[in-house]
Amino acid sequence: MCFLWHVTVVVFTGCTFWIGHIERKYIEVPLGASWVEATMRTSGFDTARKFFVDTVQIVPLKRPIKWESVVTFSSPSARSFAFPVEGGRTMELAIAQFWSSGIGSHETTAVDFEIGFHGININKEEVVLDGSEAPIRIEAQALLSSEKLVPAAILNKIRVPYRPFEAKLSALPTSRDKLPSGKQILGLTLTYKFKLEDGAEIKPQIPLLNNRIYDTKFESQFYMISDSNKRVYTMGDVYPSSAKLPKGEYNLQLYIRHDNVQYLEKMKQLVLFIERKLEEKVSLMFTTFVMVNVVETSIMIFPIFLQNCPAGSMLLGAISYGKLSLGIKEEAQKNPVSYQISCLVPPNKLDEDKGKGSSPTCIKSVSERLEEEHSLADQVRDAKIKFFASLKQDTEEERSEWKELSTSLKSEYPKYTPLLAKILEGLLSKSSDEDKIRYNEEVIDAANEVVDSIDTDELTKYFSVKSDPEDDEAEKIKKKMEATRDQLAEALYQKGLALAGLEFLKVDIGGKELVGTATVSTNDLDRAADEPVRDSVTQPDLFEENFKELKKWVDVKSSKYGMLLVIRERRCGRLGTALKVLNDMIQDDGDPPKKKLYDQKLSLLDEIGWGHVASYERQWMHVHFPKSLPLF
Repeated sequence: MCFLWHVTVVVFTGCTFWIGHIERKYIEVPLGASWVEATMRTSGFDTARKFFVDTVQIVPLKRPIKWESVVTFSSPSARSFAFPVEGGRTMELAIAQFWSSGIGSHETTAVDFEIGFHGININKEEVVLDGSEAPIRIEAQALLSSEKLVPAAILNKIRVPYRPFEAKLSALPTSRDKLPSGKQILGLTLTYKFKLEDGAEIKPQIPLLNNRIYDTKFESQFYMISDSNKRVYTMGDVYPSSAKLPKGEYNLQLYIRHDNVQYLEKMKQLVLFIERKLEEKVSLMFTTFVMVNVVETSIMIFPIFLQNCPAGSMLLGAISYGKLSLGIKEEAQKNPVSYQISCLVPPNKLDEDKGKGSSPTCIKSVSERLEEEHSLADQVRDAKIKFFASLKQDTEEERSEWKELSTSLKSEYPKYTPLLAKILEGLLSKSSDEDKIRYNEEVIDAANEVVDSIDTDELTKYFSVKSDPEDDEAEKIKKKMEATRDQLAEALYQKGLALAGLEFLKVDIGGKELVGTATVSTNDLDRAADEPVRDSVTQPDLFEENFKELKKWVDVKSSKYGMLLVIRERRCGRLGTALKVLNDMIQDDGDPPKKKLYDQKLSLLDEIGWGHVASYERQWMHVHFPKSLPLF
């Protein structure tokens, strides 16, 4: 406990209020005070009364310390408040009865106001945990009276840093952005990319610029957040605000202006933070040591376990030290006097088992050496596949090299499913504008190779039996089997799309049979469903067989595979069912809307004959998919 000096209490009694009446009191706040616990008692009235309570302290070179509250008394009673103050400075207390409060009553309101000053002084107003030291030492003193030291801290926000991936510096129009001195205003647009795995409420933070208007060198600062379709979700300025965003990838454009190009050049790598609330709050532990007239408390950072937080991120929260004596419930971030606490997320812990093994002098058995050789060979194989997957196919030379390497790897690792899946993925990534029939045939062949490399009987047997989640080896096998199933489903899905595209390309267009290089529109895959084939020749329906096989492994109504179901329903003439599936895909897809889905919807509406609905949807296309971002 701290040594008791004195208790400071200020009481105002017998104040009489009527409609619109204001009372102002000026109080000298004693040194050592950091918060006030006040009680307001009312009496002498018969109808409800509404009051406005306001306090202000002027602090040199800082913003005023301001607190306000609106309270309603339905009958004579008492209310308690708690608000921050700064010791040694004059505080203005204003109490006002609302102009509309007590209309129709001739009775005045008697008010007694009691103020009790409390304070705990600390030597660190901002606590930063960087992981370099175990405890953080904080000294606390109570200069006014004995106080209960109840340190409480919570981390409830995370800030993830981002660097701009694009910076554009341009001169603004001279007609309106030229100073009288002749200097030209310049604009810098910084573009940041970030991704949300789940929907979240985020807030962009730029510590260098935020909350600065008259004390900043830059003329203005604005930002806007948009998705991949150029659809703007929120805008802001020097005072950023929170916005709820669904999961997906976003661009944030930051726009700042100045007449000095050197200032803007230095801002091209400006760090921006995306702040969001933590789903699970992190509480900190304390140890306390009592000294003469001083209480020393240490924040322990050992029990903090940070998961899914990228290294370099900052956890933010609030820390408070005192406890209110009026019985007012409060948390660390809602305490009248709380300070900022931050924790820097350290790099991930290294795997202790990594690099460990038998000593060089240890004699290994034949089976152990054989296992090491197999492990080394697997690492070499995986490294080759990883390098192969990173190759680009932008030019003819790059495509030739990619094809040559894929042939070499297939001969070296035949029937290896991950390799064949990467080859299929590479085929899908390249352009198909030149020879579309050949392109679809190559996709079908690559998909068939993936399917043929998988033992579907073994896969079926495995998923018919539940695995033990506590068995590490069983979990490894489960992950491998799930990856194989996903590769099989992706191959069947892409094969189905290619079969549909090939089916369309081989029908008569304008009375001519397409042979060789097809000269049709660029979106043949979507149009394959628009023009169902009605072939009377009795041949096996490869598309239908492939679709039934895919249906065994995945939910074909999901957004990932639903497009194939839409094509199938259109081939069968069930346009209404196809439209319903398409609408479900649009609504269930958590990502930003995809234009190809809306194009399919318009095509279906036109084919059904609902021209009025199609016209309405086309108007909304300008909202869903704007051609460009708005100007700042």
